[in-house]
Amino acid sequence: MKNWMLIVFLLFAAFLGGCSFPRAEGGTPVGIPVATALPEETLSLQESYPSLNLISQWGKEAQASSQFADPEWSASQVTGRPDSPGCGDYQFSWASAASDSIETLEVSYRTPVYPLQITIYESFNPDQVVKVEVYNEDTGGYFTVLQKNPTPVDRPCPFQLVIPVAGMAFKTSLIRITVDQSQLGLGWNEIDAVELVGSLDPLPAEN
Repeated sequence: MKNWMLIVFLLFAAFLGGCSFPRAEGGTPVGIPVATALPEETLSLQESYPSLNLISQWGKEAQASSQFADPEWSASQVTGRPDSPGCGDYQFSWASAASDSIETLEVSYRTPVYPLQITIYESFNPDQVVKVEVYNEDTGGYFTVLQKNPTPVDRPCPFQLVIPVAGMAFKTSLIRITVDQSQLGLGWNEIDAVELVGSLDPLPAEN
């Protein structure tokens, strides 16, 4: 009896291993997720700012100009730590409704901080991020910390776009990211998580 059940189990496992689940509207097939280690976290900035009280945060809430589906590939997939099992078109990341559009993604955090570093974890077709802004809660405006053209990368993904932030005299708990998928013809630039590292204390004045 046990041998019979084992044979059935092995046949079923082999069947699943050969399956893929196509994404609607011509997307890249998505295989069954395989557990892998999470990407290494951003290196600590504590050595550079030994006197500051630094914290690292993952997004608490997120919203986007569009999303492919809900809850799969929705903006809410960006919240929390990276959880895509590897490089690929996985539903555990945010994807916009169209694959060739310009879109925005806003990620909010629990605790306002003086920002020092932003790391964007991209799980598919990076790096088409063209602009990153932080929200100034005092003025109600956005301050640009990165602006560039979309850039194909040699090692596709998982990819970490690390953005040093310097000289911010205000706290923020909101980041706005713009992706431009209209230029390179790569398709969806999917984002898994966004890490914000900052200080609870005002930053020292630059000389």
